[in-house]
Amino acid sequence: MQYLKLALAGVAVVGLSACVSVEANVTEPISMTAPSFSDRTKIKAAVMDYFEGQGQGSFERLDRAFNDDASMFGVTINDDGDEYLRVWPKMSDVIVNWSETPRPDAPARDGEIMNIDVADGRIATVMFRSADRFYDALTLVKIDGEWEIASKVFVRQTP
Repeated sequence: MQYLKLALAGVAVVGLSACVSVEANVTEPISMTAPSFSDRTKIKAAVMDYFEGQGQGSFERLDRAFNDDASMFGVTINDDGDEYLRVWPKMSDVIVNWSETPRPDAPARDGEIMNIDVADGRIATVMFRSADRFYDALTLVKIDGEWEIASKVFVRQTP
């Protein structure tokens, strides 16, 4: 329940920010530019370090992909069969779990970057499809010239 309250508070803050942002954008639209070749390459590398690192159980690749303060949110099903937003506030704990879990099907994993958007050359959103299992919305930030995943939000694909 504590995680749900935290998630709802986060959603409320994001929702409030979006409302303020929308009003500000009426007169001064944010420029969404195509990322430079270098940024696009580094963003793709971070995303693939996440996807392939998870499949390989590679702590090194996962640690390289995610910022130390990253978090994860996912729409999951509770014991009553109801959907809810689950929050993992410390991605570092998830990375340890992923790196300790064997993935015998890792070579057969299929995933693709569906879309990359960059604003101000320092923040990016990536939509990622993981085979027929999940959609991920990844937020990346550029810190000291390096792109790292700051948050991951996922949903299971509908059959």
